Amino acid sequence: MGRPPVLRKPMARAFVAKAVLNIPTTKDLIERLNIDSRLRRICGFTHRVPSGPSFSRAFSEFALGGLGDKAHETAVEAILGETIFHHGSIDASSIPARERGVKKEKPVVSEPKQRGRKKAGQSPKEPSRQERQRTQSIRQMLSEIPRVCDHGMKIGPKGYLVHWRGYKAHAYIGDGGIPLAFVMSSASIHDSAAAIPLLKLASSRILALFYVLMDKAYTGGLIAQTAAEQGHVPIVPPKGVKNGPPPPDLTPDRQRRYDHRSDVERFFSDLKDNHGGNHLFVRGGAKVQAHLMFGVLAIFGLSIFRL
Repeated sequence: MGRPPVLRKPMARAFVAKAVLNIPTTKDLIERLNIDSRLRRICGFTHRVPSGPSFSRAFSEFALGGLGDKAHETAVEAILGETIFHHGSIDASSIPARERGVKKEKPVVSEPKQRGRKKAGQSPKEPSRQERQRTQSIRQMLSEIPRVCDHGMKIGPKGYLVHWRGYKAHAYIGDGGIPLAFVMSSASIHDSAAAIPLLKLASSRILALFYVLMDKAYTGGLIAQTAAEQGHVPIVPPKGVKNGPPPPDLTPDRQRRYDHRSDVERFFSDLKDNHGGNHLFVRGGAKVQAHLMFGVLAIFGLSIFRL
């Protein structure tokens, strides 16, 4: 019943073009399509360009269906499925959003914890997030990562605390700046919460990877064990102890490899400055994920052309 919907494939190409050309808004994208006949033909529009509401409805469908994640996974497996990478870098970055953060419920005041050994019959301690991720499937791990807007805080590149309201992007980047896996979470989630999902996602898409490079936020035995199980050699700078001696430096050979971690820093800079990361006008975790994934697809395609 009613008018047939506009074809979704040209509109999906248009959103990728929006990320490639770093067009801020959908309104600007429609204006560009109306005046640029070559871009219209590349996207596949044979007649008139759809209206703004049509693009908005299509974007909601793409977000709910996870089109960007599926397209990225398919592209990595089809193009790089038989590729061996020498280095892979994992890191996270802030994604400020234009929406109100979710109010956190106040914790219920419970009885003071009892010290010493637990008595017989008491319930054992609940496993941590990383302990659960060790035995979970990729879908289960991703479903437990919250994707609501809240407040985040981390130490910036200059050593100062950075506060923002929005989300956090986690990426696994291979040699040449190629994004192999991408996960988005709430801003308050620690960087290491997405390390194991990223390791398993990337390992399921490529043939092999030798060294995985992570900063001090990813220090932990469970992350190193998971990396070793996936066939990676984790390289993480030693973390110092408060009021203790300074941590030892990496060996010269590992330090040379660790310098390749700048790939992931350049990726986040490229995503924000050149492919829509700083033009976030949508609201909600699903739509923010879809918006960022179109930028990831743009960077992936451009990285493949540079090989």
